Amino acid sequence: MLKNRVITALVLAPLIIAAILFLPADGFAVFWGAIILAGAWEWANLSGLGSLSSRLSFVGVVFAFLLAARYFAIDWAPGELPEWFYWPVVAWWFVWGIAFRRIPERLVKIQYPLAAKLAAGAFVLITGWILMVWLRLNFRQEQVFYLVFLVWAADVTAYFVGKRWGHTKLLEPISPGKTVEGVYGALFAAAVLAIAVGLFAKLEAIALADFVFLSLFTVAASVCGDLFESLAKRVRGVKDSGAVLPGHGGILDRIDSLLAAVSIFYAGSLLLGVFLTAELETNIVIPEELPAESSGDITPHDEEGTNDEGFVEEGVVNEEKSPSNKGAH
Repeated sequence: MLKNRVITALVLAPLIIAAILFLPADGFAVFWGAIILAGAWEWANLSGLGSLSSRLSFVGVVFAFLLAARYFAIDWAPGELPEWFYWPVVAWWFVWGIAFRRIPERLVKIQYPLAAKLAAGAFVLITGWILMVWLRLNFRQEQVFYLVFLVWAADVTAYFVGKRWGHTKLLEPISPGKTVEGVYGALFAAAVLAIAVGLFAKLEAIALADFVFLSLFTVAASVCGDLFESLAKRVRGVKDSGAVLPGHGGILDRIDSLLAAVSIFYAGSLLLGVFLTAELETNIVIPEELPAESSGDITPHDEEGTNDEGFVEEGVVNEEKSPSNKGAH
């Protein structure tokens, strides 16, 4: 089991790192979108859709929402995502965290309607795609790479600490294998990594403290994402979401933590103004009003700061709207 996990990780890790660091924003959107659609296929099964046509229909609905978000990006989120979008996602995971803590037994026993399960899965997958793509678009590769590496490091540490020292079950009704000691190990790894990266990035003392706390909250959210999928598997009566990754299970088993963590990390990065790059890459650009004597027609795609495909061009910064980049160097 461990051997298969290691081999799979050694094969996939370089591909994922290369996609994050070297693909352009649209290329990364396609890459992450393919992973999300694979997760949608697995979620359709976890929800109880058995036929090929019904599962393909669910994947098609998720795909349609991804295309719509991308196509209409210039209208609803040309730069930073609007607050009305990402704070409800943060609230969603906060509520689930409370529910996991207070009523884990009841969550397992509830008879969830099929429509509710499909809607919940679509919400998590679609928002996870949007937040990750805009994280890449707004904050460049460094912030995305750190998030992915942070969740990976926390997950690996939790696994080995839990195996070696884990005795106290975290939420046995939902996920019998997870332990409190494993979570502590994940948080410790997150703190160490955040301090190391923050010092390397030469963050000031306050920014470094913010960065560490943001990393800890991000890892805590990643645990909620893991438990959310564990609940779905428990209700469905399966061990893994799929078998496409030897030693790891399915695609959802690998991205469940990221789907929750990215909401906290994106909102926290904007709220605290802690960035790992020299400049914030894509803030909202407010078009200037045309002079009265100007008679030329300008289309939305001709405005400064936007490209032909609807995203704000990387590197464009609006000084008036730019958050204080107190962590830049």
